[in-house]
Amino acid sequence: MSKYKHANAAIEQAVGAATAEGIAKEEVLLAMIVASVAAYRGEAGSASTREALLYELGEVEGATDTQFIRSR
Repeated sequence: MSKYKHANAAIEQAVGAATAEGIAKEEVLLAMIVASVAAYRGEAGSASTREALLYELGEVEGATDTQFIRSR
């Protein structure tokens, strides 16, 4: 299984559990972004985290399939 399939499965599980408890989907997704950024910063450092976030923000409109590009 690819890293993105694992990540997407975790997202589905978290969203399902949270919405079952009455938490809005967008709220749990935001919490996952915050928690993921903190965890990534702890593993990769501040500079790599900033670089990754700036890249993702530049592609937020979805013009580039970043999952495909990064999975290569």
